[in-house]
Amino acid sequence: MNVGDKAAAGEMNPYYTLFAADADWLDAAHRRLARVEAGKLEPRVRELVFVAGYLLNRYGEAAREHQQRARVHGATDDDFRLLLKILDFYRGLRGFQDAQKLVSLWRSGVFPEIKPPLVGSTDEIYRAITASRGYIANGFRVNGADGEWLRLYLQRSEAIRRSPRTIDDCAVQLLSMAITLKNHGYSDNWNDGCIQVHEDKARALGAGAEEVLEVVQILELCDSMTTAWEGATLLDLAPAAAAG
Repeated sequence: MNVGDKAAAGEMNPYYTLFAADADWLDAAHRRLARVEAGKLEPRVRELVFVAGYLLNRYGEAAREHQQRARVHGATDDDFRLLLKILDFYRGLRGFQDAQKLVSLWRSGVFPEIKPPLVGSTDEIYRAITASRGYIANGFRVNGADGEWLRLYLQRSEAIRRSPRTIDDCAVQLLSMAITLKNHGYSDNWNDGCIQVHEDKARALGAGAEEVLEVVQILELCDSMTTAWEGATLLDLAPAAAAG
């Protein structure tokens, strides 16, 4: 489906209906979509970023539409399950890292150990993390308040790394960057480092500036289309006359 057809179907329909009287506004929407579609991102990855953006916006119809487009480009249920695992993981981390800024347990900057793991020690888990990653990220330290929770956090992180998928490691990092950028936003806490880490990893694996830029542009498009959908769903508006 080309961008000219999207006005009549899918996620563009509420946008087209809401702004039908403004030809310039609709033209800009079509051109923005066309610009992204002509970009450097591999089409399957592009569509997966759209799926992530719409899932985070809770715009289910648009997420499913881009899921089907991703399938056309070779994405499988394994890829969608991986996306959901990353989203699950980072939604939880966002809560912990907000708590690190706000809750008395962590506000002093100290990472307390309040509950030990069921087996072994928290230090042993940290050594395993260092051995596999070379460093201990903030997310591991804040989860270390409960040694068993830390072990399970590591288990979930490793499960994401081993998940079956058709996309390569660079695409996984770009998708993780999209999810953390959209889920975390600028929060003036340790969440912001997640975004930078995934961009850096994607760059090291071959992503260029254009691919990174296109991820940000797709998320803006998701917000634009979601705004129109919200307006059409939540507000009482008379139909706009089509632009002449």
